[in-house]
Amino acid sequence: MDDRTLHEVYGWPFLRAVQAGAASVMCSYNQLNGTYACENDRATNQVLRKQFGFRGFMMSDWWATMSTVPSVKGGLDMTMPGDITIQSGNSYFGQNLTSAINRGSVNASELSTMCERIMSGYYLLGLDDPSFPNVTINFPNQSQGGHVNVQQNHNLTAGKIAADSIVLLKNTNSILPLSSRPGLRVAVIGSDAAPTPGGPNVCEDRGCNRGTLAVGWGSGTANFPYLKAPIEDLNSRARFLNQTISSSLSDDVISATRAALDADVVLVFVNANSGEVYLTVEGNMGDRNDLNLWHNGNALIDAVANVNPNVVVVIHTVGPVLMPWLNSVRGVVYAGLPGQESGNSLVDVLYGQGNPGGKAVP
Repeated sequence: MDDRTLHEVYGWPFLRAVQAGAASVMCSYNQLNGTYACENDRATNQVLRKQFGFRGFMMSDWWATMSTVPSVKGGLDMTMPGDITIQSGNSYFGQNLTSAINRGSVNASELSTMCERIMSGYYLLGLDDPSFPNVTINFPNQSQGGHVNVQQNHNLTAGKIAADSIVLLKNTNSILPLSSRPGLRVAVIGSDAAPTPGGPNVCEDRGCNRGTLAVGWGSGTANFPYLKAPIEDLNSRARFLNQTISSSLSDDVISATRAALDADVVLVFVNANSGEVYLTVEGNMGDRNDLNLWHNGNALIDAVANVNPNVVVVIHTVGPVLMPWLNSVRGVVYAGLPGQESGNSLVDVLYGQGNPGGKAVP
């Protein structure tokens, strides 16, 4: 990565985080210009600290530390979770750091600076204040930890973010927004419109793709407080408007064509998922194997488009997908990974009460 690209594209979010008072920054697994991120002097010491003014501590992503001396010299202050590999019993810091200091490869003053950076975040965030809330989280055994509801009205923000992120990729003859006239017959097709069997948190670290897709999988996921599936909010809107919903939520082509045959408009929900490499989902080990839709999505769209000309495809996916059926449908809505307010945010956009803020096309 050249210096201009670093500063004009990739550096901005880090600069804004520093300006907002971030106490720590995490370095990743990958290399930047041939040097591991957690030992990258240019990125951490010269750009983040010297140019951006960051005074907090640099923490590694879990097991992203690759060395002792180069990491210290490159600006790493805290290695997480501590061991070199899972339950290895040794660390690049700990005894290895002590040994490096004893032989003169690392100065004791450098260790002091590392500690100062870590403790500066402690005081910056007021953790020394007697009024600071008690930490009740038990990460290894979450059932034993205390849980405090801090959601307040954050659901409104989550819904707005989801709606503002929707991209309207195609809208031939203004098939969207959907009409609010009573009697409109809407067919909803695809398992991606449905609730997750067993609930949205049924799979470890969201490591499955059942029902509507609202987040990818991996260690960075969180438990849903709830997940509003599109079919639920579409049914609610239809009842309010005195419209009719027919559905086929199994990804079965025959069932889908039956549901779509006499509808005024057909919404076909499809998806493609990915996540972190330690979980394999439907044969995909972390990254997707290809750019195709999952669950026979292309065939589902083709079958429905063959029996009804008024098809709108809604895509929940982690990134780009192939769209060989594009010329056979009238509308395409890219809804990304919308989170807990999936159905609510999408239905508002489909009926014109919200704006597909990602991008709109004629």
